[in-house]
Amino acid sequence: MDFKYKCYLQRVFSAIPNGEKLNYIFQKNITKRLPRPDKIFNRKIDNALSHYENYKVFNRLKDSPDIRQYYEFGAGWDLIIPLSIAQLGFEVTCIDIRKLLMPELILNTILRLNAYKNEANDPISAEVSDKSDETLLKYMKDNFNLNYFAPKDARDTGFASDSFDFISSSNTFEHIPKKDIYAILLESYRILKVGGVFSMRIDYQDHWSYFDKNISAYNYLKYSSEEWRKYNPSLHYQNRLRHSDYMGLISQTDFKVVKETPRYPTNSDLEVLNRLDIDEEFSSYDKNDLGIRGSEIVLLKQS
Repeated sequence: MDFKYKCYLQRVFSAIPNGEKLNYIFQKNITKRLPRPDKIFNRKIDNALSHYENYKVFNRLKDSPDIRQYYEFGAGWDLIIPLSIAQLGFEVTCIDIRKLLMPELILNTILRLNAYKNEANDPISAEVSDKSDETLLKYMKDNFNLNYFAPKDARDTGFASDSFDFISSSNTFEHIPKKDIYAILLESYRILKVGGVFSMRIDYQDHWSYFDKNISAYNYLKYSSEEWRKYNPSLHYQNRLRHSDYMGLISQTDFKVVKETPRYPTNSDLEVLNRLDIDEEFSSYDKNDLGIRGSEIVLLKQS
């Protein structure tokens, strides 16, 4: 699909009431991206386990409570990662700027997680299927120790300071305006316990390239900020920040970087960049920095 057609639809969905639900219907029935294909579903579980491994390796928490507290912002449609973390012994709190969760997708996630664990059918199918959001939220609270809040702003959560042992974010920061990222980092630092870990994954690729195979992962670097606004609807917002931008923002906080793993460009990636007419807005960036496709960054709150 030409990304400009999908972009037009996303602009329409962004502008009308209940656009999120129309976007869900489109992704379910037209692009067939919801529920998640097995490959993506399994990758999200792997991401949850990777975040958890980072927590185990890097946390310096002095206390070991019976129930550890986990927080995630940008939880998304189907809560695959929060529900996976919940089964690792955490009380989970997840938030989103928009209320995106769909009972049908949550049910699908839980049943697939049970299949992943080789467990028998879960009674959720009778309890929650085709029921209200309130029923679903209560079920997740009672059975998974999971609390979901939306709409809620990650810049100002209202949660108490030093509340959480562990925070993660998966492919969310690239959808947040630069002016808000620093505030989210500060708020995450405030609500994380001393010795706690913030594990994040960031995707630096043009997300339209996932739908349009005729453009590269770097296609959006050829547009000026003014031009890019046409292709950047709020429901599919991409900030186009590079790895050095994120590291610069993190350096302004009190977090200690304990792991930084960029996915550096291959020779083929650099060839694509060299052929691309990159906008002058990105002319000061090193090509290797421009070409980084994603990263895993782990932060520690020391004091």
